[in-house]
Amino acid sequence: MSTFWQAREKYRPDPIKVLFITEAPPDPQHERYFYFEHVRRGDSLFLELIKVLFPEEVEAFETVKQLRAEKPYFLERLQDEGYFLMSPVDRPLPGFTAAARTKVYQEHLPDLIRTLLQIARPTTPIVIISAVVFRAIAPTLRASGFRVIHDDLIEFPNSGQQANFRRKLKALLQQKDLLPAPL
Repeated sequence: MSTFWQAREKYRPDPIKVLFITEAPPDPQHERYFYFEHVRRGDSLFLELIKVLFPEEVEAFETVKQLRAEKPYFLERLQDEGYFLMSPVDRPLPGFTAAARTKVYQEHLPDLIRTLLQIARPTTPIVIISAVVFRAIAPTLRASGFRVIHDDLIEFPNSGQQANFRRKLKALLQQKDLLPAPL
């Protein structure tokens, strides 16, 4: 079992209310991953996702450093609310072009589908984050009976796409009534 798998499984909810699928984990030399509890830099996906899901709580923090210090709390909140995030593959793809990542994601679709059937129901709402991942797996997941709940791309929240990510994801989750109730 990979370090990524172990970190992710610690916070897997049962049942999963919303399943987010995104890019492969980052290169381990960067020492960051969505489910790693102590990340000192980067971590844009985690930070931007909790801004969408828990805005009132996030606003209480003055700095990103303070927010990162509370990452275990927010990972538990995600778990408690039934949100789970995973990748089509459980290994980093450093240096892979978008075309090469697409090919890897498509090659691993049978494994992904088996995993999805083990951890969720076909009716579980799926949100795919990243244009590359969406194009690579959404058609096959839909054809296999899974409930991908959006047709428009949701960009990965880096390289200036943070505001687009928050806007699109918030609108989608509001429309589908999948946002958590405020504390």
